[in-house]
Amino acid sequence: MYSPKLFLPLLLLLAAAAHAQAPSQAVTELKKQYPGEKAVYLEMRQDLTVEIRNDSVQVLARHHADMLHLDEQSGMYADDRVFSSHFNRLQKLEARTMVPNGEKFKTVKVTEFKDKFEIQSGVFFDDTRSTSFSFPNVTPGARTITDYTVRHVDARFVMPFFVGSYVPVKHAELTITAPKGVVIGYKTFHAENTPIKYTREEKGNTVVYRWTADNLPSPPREEDGPEASYYLPHLVFFVQEANVNGQTRKLLAGVPELYTMYADFVRRIDRQPSPALQHRVDSLVAGAKTEEEKVRRIYYWVQDNVKYIAFEQGLRGFIPHDAGLVYARRYGDCKDMANLTNDMLHLAGVKNAYLTWVGTRDLPYKYAELATPGVDNHMIATYEPKPGQYVFLDATSKHTPYGMPSAMIQGKEGLLGLDPKNSLVVPIPTMDKARSGFDDASVLTLDGTTLRGTGKLSLAGYTKVNHSYGLDGLDRTAEPKYIKALLERGNNKFFVDKYSIANLDARDQPLSISYDYRLQDYVQKVDDEVYVNLSLERPYATDRIDSTTRKLPRYNEFAHTDHTRTELVVPAGYEVSYLPPTVQAQGDALGFKVSYERQGDKIIQDREVYVNYLLLQPKQFGSWNAVVGKLGSAYREVVILKKKKT
Repeated sequence: MYSPKLFLPLLLLLAAAAHAQAPSQAVTELKKQYPGEKAVYLEMRQDLTVEIRNDSVQVLARHHADMLHLDEQSGMYADDRVFSSHFNRLQKLEARTMVPNGEKFKTVKVTEFKDKFEIQSGVFFDDTRSTSFSFPNVTPGARTITDYTVRHVDARFVMPFFVGSYVPVKHAELTITAPKGVVIGYKTFHAENTPIKYTREEKGNTVVYRWTADNLPSPPREEDGPEASYYLPHLVFFVQEANVNGQTRKLLAGVPELYTMYADFVRRIDRQPSPALQHRVDSLVAGAKTEEEKVRRIYYWVQDNVKYIAFEQGLRGFIPHDAGLVYARRYGDCKDMANLTNDMLHLAGVKNAYLTWVGTRDLPYKYAELATPGVDNHMIATYEPKPGQYVFLDATSKHTPYGMPSAMIQGKEGLLGLDPKNSLVVPIPTMDKARSGFDDASVLTLDGTTLRGTGKLSLAGYTKVNHSYGLDGLDRTAEPKYIKALLERGNNKFFVDKYSIANLDARDQPLSISYDYRLQDYVQKVDDEVYVNLSLERPYATDRIDSTTRKLPRYNEFAHTDHTRTELVVPAGYEVSYLPPTVQAQGDALGFKVSYERQGDKIIQDREVYVNYLLLQPKQFGSWNAVVGKLGSAYREVVILKKKKT
């Protein structure tokens, strides 16, 4: 019913009036209200009760979801599941289908539930279990209803409440009942255009907080859009402080309290001396002339020798393993690899190295606006070579070079653990478009209607990282196929005759691929003229965005600049009849320049295309399309060669 990774609870919907309607009447009315939709949540509701139990603050959460199915295709929603974990313990689960039976409903209960572990990479805890089930007899007019109860044994780990869902919602409601001595905080996100009603009512020794919203449309759907938390309206509730055993305890009042919790997790590491680890560090840094060189060697060693595997449960999802143990095992998850990197740096005498908590780009929050465990889901190490300068060391990203953060944390924030009591939030930079991309230089010769090319492709930054992962471990059959797909251009009669790869494992050098290829039936000959389009590949040529229908931003992994230099040898007996003009367009998110020149017996096309965004906002779609249009025109230009008169 909800996913810890996506923070998308399925707490969902039935307005009181709909209960009184006949099934056929409700379907007819809702089809008119929500044309084209396959189903509607009549009600999504979550009732939370904050409880002080012994020395802990817990939350009992009751979830209710009621979906009305509108057409035959709504059977795609028949499968559902509920998530639980050490911190969020499923106590009760009931599900049923209300099958139309004349003017009433017939109840058919779900009787089979399947449990399994859900392993998710990049998150702190992986003891998440899913309980999956299928609703029977799902037909138009049927209602599928789920009721389940979860006990959150630590109030700091309660999930957000999403006011909307993947289908329209007639009525959404969140209530929180807490003792008067408990101070509740909450934040709303992306609710500017959503009418959410809020009330607070005191009842005896308790306070009831309630949020409601009605008639919510389904959200936009885009494959390359950001995660739901970037645009769906939602509420994040947290306990700021509570009276526990006669004492006031601060839980999540701000970044200091959040770091106090994280520092306590670090304090619980079962540290053991490891002579083997010390010996490894000493051998790694021997002969290093600078501290930075020590850091680089240690970072690369962890990347190369420790495999990322998530395997923790319960509090072990937040407490790193001892560095010596991770070193001996040669595997660990993000926090284990971060702790190993950090401890190795300290063993090498590097003082300014810190454990760092990070929210990846899956999460839109900043620490100043949401100081709860929902703000981050990753852990790295950070090195401070000079005051205020930071190098972010994410060893889980195997091929990322020293000096670059992993692509998934660009533009986010790191919470540095300076010491057991003090922390610092620092920005993680977004890498400039010049740091990533490719540089392709080739020389082409004509052989009838075939082009023969010899060249070298260099890939840098995140472009290299991605293709290093792609090439890593390929056998003799798979590698040539990968290289062909990487180099492919012109048409489907493209063949790589020979290639060689260099610097695959040298992170500080561009990945280099030298190649020879043939491109058959590409050149056009008409009478005594030869037409050659030197834009052999045409990225973004047709990448127009329909700004009238698309509502979500477009996600991009990293900014990059791609440069192509193509030299065409003019064959003997021919002269250049037409050379295209220089064309360029410079936009905030997309730009290019294509130029041509004659040098001796060669025609040289020089092309540069850059993409410069991580999230392309709808207000930028117009300028993006304008550049795409000019780029498409530039790609259609051809060089014309004419046979010399004898």
